[in-house]
Amino acid sequence: MNIGILLWNTCNASCAHCAVSSAPDAARLMSNDDIKNIIDGAFWDGKRPSIGLSGGEAFLYLADLLEVIAHATQKGARVSVNTNCYWAQDMDQARSIVRQVQSAGVHKLVASTDTFHKKYIDDQCVVNAVNACIEAHLEIELQYVATRKSERMFDFIRRHADDLVNITCREIPCHPVGRAGKMKASSLILRSKMPRGTCPNAVLSVSADGRYIPCCNTAGHLEALQLGTIAENPQDVAARFAHSPVMRKLWKSGPVSFVGTAVAAGFVPQALGYVDQCHLCHDLFKDTEMAARLKEQAEQEAFDELYAVYEARRGA
Repeated sequence: MNIGILLWNTCNASCAHCAVSSAPDAARLMSNDDIKNIIDGAFWDGKRPSIGLSGGEAFLYLADLLEVIAHATQKGARVSVNTNCYWAQDMDQARSIVRQVQSAGVHKLVASTDTFHKKYIDDQCVVNAVNACIEAHLEIELQYVATRKSERMFDFIRRHADDLVNITCREIPCHPVGRAGKMKASSLILRSKMPRGTCPNAVLSVSADGRYIPCCNTAGHLEALQLGTIAENPQDVAARFAHSPVMRKLWKSGPVSFVGTAVAAGFVPQALGYVDQCHLCHDLFKDTEMAARLKEQAEQEAFDELYAVYEARRGA
């Protein structure tokens, strides 16, 4: 069972776009034992899981991070880690830390940088981390969150093009959640048409406060979509995730398939449009009463579908 784990919400930065409002003073809530138990639960189906570790800033507690990575990889998991690369102040430091995570078994780093991170972490730290990974033959991917008023990924690439050869670079539009919820609509990269895409990254995840959630994206942290807590049997939570009528509808038809029911119940779509389907999903499910109506719709449709199969088999 693939899983994403937000290890802690503590971060050396307080970026204005942070979807989970990470900060230096955010208390760490899960212990290493909690995290290891989550990892153990990912093996319940007998398959080799891919485990994504993030924060907060995952490297802030390096010794704990290495312990968690080693636990996962020794059991057979493929592990990737997200980081803002603050630790790569110079090449010696970057090489040392890359060697340590590589020795623990990490197969990929995902480096986050953008205008918002730059207030706290210099571009050169990211470049140092990239070059250290290239030297060590460790895969590294670059993620860049952008708005209409921020620098864009092509600006970063233009400045550091020679250091980014053969590196996957991905630009992500900023979503108005967490601290970015205060961002003006004019700053967002909005699309006027209703987004029709299906759920793009539904991986069972664990928030930094120990809640099982359907993804680490915009809507994933909403109370209405919570799937359980780490106190529960992970197999039960995984089954709940896999068979959830809401999730199955999001995977098959996307959040746009809930809009008709929502509008009939009083929902008013954003006049200026949405960043993407994740932004729409958040808008639909952020109100608990509306979320309950949409859950009822999904459950009724799932029942009708099963009943139609039953009737067809009985008729045959």
